[in-house]
Amino acid sequence: VSSIYLLLATALSDPGIMPRQKDFMEHYDERTKLFRVREPQRFYDVVLRGHPLKLKYCKTCNIYRPPRCTHCSVCENCVERFDHHCPWLGNCIGKRNYRLFYGFVSTTGALNVLVLATAVAQIALRSSQIAEDAQIGAGDAFGQALLSTPMAAVLSIYALGIVWFTFGLCAYHNYLVCTNQTTYEQIKGAFSGAVNPFHRGILGNYWDILFTSVRPRYFNAHTNRLLWPPKGAVPLEQLRAKAANRPPSGKTDAEMMDDMRLPDEVSPSVPPLPRNEERLERKVRPGSEERILPTPLEQPRDQEPLPEPVPLADPGLRAAEKYLASSGENLKAQDQGQVL
Repeated sequence: VSSIYLLLATALSDPGIMPRQKDFMEHYDERTKLFRVREPQRFYDVVLRGHPLKLKYCKTCNIYRPPRCTHCSVCENCVERFDHHCPWLGNCIGKRNYRLFYGFVSTTGALNVLVLATAVAQIALRSSQIAEDAQIGAGDAFGQALLSTPMAAVLSIYALGIVWFTFGLCAYHNYLVCTNQTTYEQIKGAFSGAVNPFHRGILGNYWDILFTSVRPRYFNAHTNRLLWPPKGAVPLEQLRAKAANRPPSGKTDAEMMDDMRLPDEVSPSVPPLPRNEERLERKVRPGSEERILPTPLEQPRDQEPLPEPVPLADPGLRAAEKYLASSGENLKAQDQGQVL
């Protein structure tokens, strides 16, 4: 009965799903009056108990995963202290339901060992009784005992076939609890060759994983309403109102998130265009008011100034000088207004 109860409780419980956030492009910054256009950095470095860790940004849930939190590819959720996804239960095993799963595995393994031991003991007693009564050998007595107790024979064969899985799984998870690791971390080798910052000794690990209180769910899966922070906590809006010396609205953080709406129109903080008198007077062509020539560059201090160009009165003179310079003839114009 306890094994069936723990099986159902594990399958129907919340493993510790982290609430999702909106897409980063939907976040509106009140300070800059702009929507976010750049994706957050992939990793965020933190130090936990003197050990450096990297918090990875989940592009599906749009959150930085806490330590030991992993995104399940089957459930498509980030699970806190993710252990593994159990296909037999159809649910993830995480921080909130690991003790239920551990109890299910332990009771199932103990039940399997108990059934195997009692079935084998019944067959052995029946075999010895037949051997004494019929005065036959042990082999013949064992065969007759199997025929006389078919249920014990079937149970012993069945329990012997699965005891390696149930009892082995129970022993494996006891090893994980003793070392304070998860199945995911042990398979990936997260702490191979390194110190596990979560290890607190064997007794401390058992107490931390199996006997400490588990926080409530972050949100209600049916109504998608946030349940964290718990009752009695001071909402963030009240703290901001107190800092700004204005009366708070009296709403909790969950109610504020439900009431939060994006603005219909966004007025980005773009600096205003310069006035007409502030624009440069030099234009590309007459009548153009948009394209403005760049300001002339200043002459470097360590370079001699270039000579001023000689203005030409007639545009035809420019073409003539270019032609004469290319042919190698040196013709000097005595008068700037002379026509060649």
